[in-house]
Amino acid sequence: MAIKTILVALNEVGLNDQIITISAELGRRFDAHVIGLYVIPAAEVYPVIGESLSTQVYAGHREYYINHSSKVKETFEGEMERQGVKNEWRMIDVRSSLVADGLMPHAFQVDLVIVPQKPEKVDLEDEHSNVENDFTERAIMESGRPVLVVPASGKFSNIGQKILVGWNATRESARSTFDAIPFMRDAESVTITWVNPQEDLPEKENLPGTEMATSLARHNIKATVKTVTANDLSVGEALLSNARIADADLLVVGTYGHSRLREFVLGGVTRTILDKMTIPVLMSY
Repeated sequence: MAIKTILVALNEVGLNDQIITISAELGRRFDAHVIGLYVIPAAEVYPVIGESLSTQVYAGHREYYINHSSKVKETFEGEMERQGVKNEWRMIDVRSSLVADGLMPHAFQVDLVIVPQKPEKVDLEDEHSNVENDFTERAIMESGRPVLVVPASGKFSNIGQKILVGWNATRESARSTFDAIPFMRDAESVTITWVNPQEDLPEKENLPGTEMATSLARHNIKATVKTVTANDLSVGEALLSNARIADADLLVVGTYGHSRLREFVLGGVTRTILDKMTIPVLMSY
């Protein structure tokens, strides 16, 4: 298990300084090839209802990304050169008006995808700069790859020194935990945290998560195990709270244990973490 090709999504232009720096640091750490992907979306075509059916073309986002491409390329290549990282700039022109549609064919062929958290506030003075609202979710659910989501605010360096793993013995948590092994190998500490195990297990175990810790030990990864009772918090809030208490700089979780519609309607762990994350999160589906 190794990370040798990293794809970083660069269309959330206002957040690029942080995400480019992180991707360069990880590229240097893993001796990986970093691809900076910048999508030029097609103009959006809307039907117009009137005396006769016609269409209206909106090209604001397309023009914005074309106009900012040179600056994004300069920033990406400059940081990669500064940190001595093997890199590749890819600017692609796609037929879809959705940036995520351009991401997927490239994401399928890499070891790790890095994307930003959706900014909570849209810059009204720069309304063309934001990608579609479900871009991050689509990257996680459709790419088939582990996705590192970087918070829209805050500064992060040397990610993965103190790792908290959200574990509940499900397919999703298994996938995310093993996807995180390259990060765990050099970590100072790894903590496997099971929130409310009494609700998930048909039988009580002495310490839920110990078997996962034993599996990681065979990869020469020393992990401690912790069980948490959420009390008045949701599971997602409990994980984020324990990550803060542990001073973790990377949270590892599986995503969308329920249907996507149910997550959207009821909230759920994934939705909570995507909305309230304060540290980078490695997610797998």
